[in-house]
Amino acid sequence: MAFRKLFLKEVRASLPLYGVFCAAVLLLHLLFLYKRDDWNPDYVPSIALFLPYLFAGALAVGMGYYQLHAEWRSNSVYLLLSLPVRGWKVLTAKLAASLALLVATGIWIAGSFAATLLPSQWQELNEYDQAADAFPALFNLAAHMLWMYLFFVTLFVIVVQFAFLCGQLVARFKWLVVFVSFFAALWLIMRFNPLLSDALQWAPELIVGGNELDKVYFNSGPFIGLALLGAALTWLNGYIFEKEVEV
Repeated sequence: MAFRKLFLKEVRASLPLYGVFCAAVLLLHLLFLYKRDDWNPDYVPSIALFLPYLFAGALAVGMGYYQLHAEWRSNSVYLLLSLPVRGWKVLTAKLAASLALLVATGIWIAGSFAATLLPSQWQELNEYDQAADAFPALFNLAAHMLWMYLFFVTLFVIVVQFAFLCGQLVARFKWLVVFVSFFAALWLIMRFNPLLSDALQWAPELIVGGNELDKVYFNSGPFIGLALLGAALTWLNGYIFEKEVEV
């Protein structure tokens, strides 16, 4: 019950900003639609989809920092620490809210693109005889790119939470500690993950692509290793939040 309330609180607090972002995405797509004759049609889909998804991921990471910053600025962190909820659950609720809003925003971006720009692109795709045969491979590629996108955004949010909490451990030079902690955490993850990947070489392979000639195989070991490191860092964040930070 407490987890759900924390989750809904974070969603309500972040919803106006995401609403403005979604409106900006729609305006961007309408601008591309209005100016489509002035743009190279080969670049329109990549720009109209890549840039909004890039900014949406950056927004989720930024909100991961701002969620904690707002608790300290408003002194509501005292209330959070007084709740009968473990620290990692509090941080996980904030993380889950960011990801839920990111998924909703991603659906909005795709829907806005489909409603505005896809019809004009569809006519050009129909001119290629092999376009229909390429759809299964494109769908497979898009699905893998989507979960990898959410996976790495989640990891970055966890690292940002760690960096912010480390900054609260000191009375002076908080920003310096935040930056050092952020890059130190990324460095440690990149150092430890290859070791875990070697130990997880038995893990199944990920198949990306369509027919046999276009298939690409990735070992899932590195992703499992990153997931384990992310879970460990989430626990550490909860411990710092609950036991060590002086508010």
